[in-house]
Amino acid sequence: MDLLELDEDSLMEIFSYFCFNELLVLSSVCKRFLYISQRHLRKIRNFELDYRSVAGRDNYPEYLRNVFTSLGPTMEAFRFSGGYIMDETLKQHIVDNLAAHCSNLRSLTINYTILTEQHLRPLAVLLATLHHLDLGRCDLTDESLGEFLRSRPLHLRTLAIPGNPNLLGKFFNDWTTARELEQLDLSCCFSLNVQEMDEFLNTAKCLQAVDVTKSLWLERNKDIFQKDGRSIMLGTSLPVLEYYKAG
Repeated sequence: MDLLELDEDSLMEIFSYFCFNELLVLSSVCKRFLYISQRHLRKIRNFELDYRSVAGRDNYPEYLRNVFTSLGPTMEAFRFSGGYIMDETLKQHIVDNLAAHCSNLRSLTINYTILTEQHLRPLAVLLATLHHLDLGRCDLTDESLGEFLRSRPLHLRTLAIPGNPNLLGKFFNDWTTARELEQLDLSCCFSLNVQEMDEFLNTAKCLQAVDVTKSLWLERNKDIFQKDGRSIMLGTSLPVLEYYKAG
């Protein structure tokens, strides 16, 4: 009997023995294999991409397209750490695929990866569903981050942008869409002037915890977090997720 003549339940059982990368290959064989492969792959809700493994592939554009086409629609959390020196074309492929396929993403973590306006603008479409965003150590600037955060209505509950030394705090100017934000991690943003948060704190009414560890301006302006009778804890407890990791 030909494999394609088997019923769907039988194919599901057979495909359950294939690994992640084998399922990706099978998904490109025909429409029926694509459907069966996606039924298995879409059980993966929290996914971490291994940069080193992807960068070593000659056909990485096709590989990434298969990954995000298969997992993207049901993916809830994505994590990636590329390193400051990485292939720019590969970085753009990841950004574009995230924007195109991950329409239900709740948590996005990109660390140790230089992100400019060119990368943040496509990613802005994800802000419609994101609850948790971590862009730690991404060499962000006030201009690029400010444009990004103001570009869409936000449902963010946690925002972590630690280790971005170029941030002065000017991105807080005119940022009025953080009404649901509960926790904000600004640790190791050494140049951050917390006084720039003054007007922002008036609109971020749900904000309960801020981490401004190692801000050089903190001791001078710490009382800003207790103004108008509000008590904001200095320190955050951000959610920790478990990820399926593949390259």
